[in-house]
Amino acid sequence: MKTIDEMLDSVAERLSVGSAKESAPKQNNIKSAKDTPKTKSLSVGEKRLTLDMAQEIARAVRIAARIIGVNAVVAIVNEGANLVLLNAMDESYIASVRIAQDKAYTAAALRMSTSKALEMSRGGALDGLTNGNGIMLLGGGEPLEANGKLFGGIGVSGGTKEQDIILARTGAQIFKIKTEKEGLR
Repeated sequence: MKTIDEMLDSVAERLSVGSAKESAPKQNNIKSAKDTPKTKSLSVGEKRLTLDMAQEIARAVRIAARIIGVNAVVAIVNEGANLVLLNAMDESYIASVRIAQDKAYTAAALRMSTSKALEMSRGGALDGLTNGNGIMLLGGGEPLEANGKLFGGIGVSGGTKEQDIILARTGAQIFKIKTEKEGLR
């Protein structure tokens, strides 16, 4: 299986956004992808996750999922943990729809990855936290953050724990790279 850096580089190349290693805000390596809308999905000064950006993140996750052979469901929520986008690949599991949404909700609500929340629920600061009421303590949920600000969360379900984690981290990193390059503060 690919590492997160290898996956991110593969996805970034296919999306024409440059390498993860080139994500410093002062660089301008974004190239137009032929199937990407011509309008910017985020403009300087915009301080929220838009549907256009959520669609770009989901597209990146779908590309990564195809690379590793997973039929994934991607859920993206905003900073209030409200659903912005739900995307299910063909042949994905029905159960993955709710799981992906709960992972995205958990990542935004707790402002941490769901795998970290799981660790902390076992004798750590979140001891006693269990699945239910929107909380999902399984790997595959990541907060969407840029420049120290929470913009939402992403949840991915459909593969193994490791696959879901890699796919969610890929989506979160694509969000971070694009927002830094486009000047979102």
